[in-house]
Amino acid sequence: MSPRSARPESAHFRRRLIPERGPVRRIVWIGVGAVLFYLLILSDFGLLRRWRLGREAAAIETRIEHLEARKAALEAQRGELDDDAALERIAREKYGMVKKGEHVYRLAGPDSAGSHL
Repeated sequence: MSPRSARPESAHFRRRLIPERGPVRRIVWIGVGAVLFYLLILSDFGLLRRWRLGREAAAIETRIEHLEARKAALEAQRGELDDDAALERIAREKYGMVKKGEHVYRLAGPDSAGSHL
């Protein structure tokens, strides 16, 4: 029995499918490498996509923290508006509102007094 006939058929088949040497074997390995590179790096399940999603998640978490702080400030302001005196003060200061029968006197500052001459 020769050493060649002692080999199992699958080894012989594998040997013919991918030659030991030559450009065909190199092309097969380059193809396998390209497919693995695509799957591990560029696909939807790849590292690049995971990195982008991580950055987006961090940005969203920062935005949530900002919005929660703003919500707390607005809730505090809403609590302040329950007081009638505070509501009246805001109406007078921010919107220039007056009660019926009141007169508003506006005093000119030192810069505007000289401009009328």
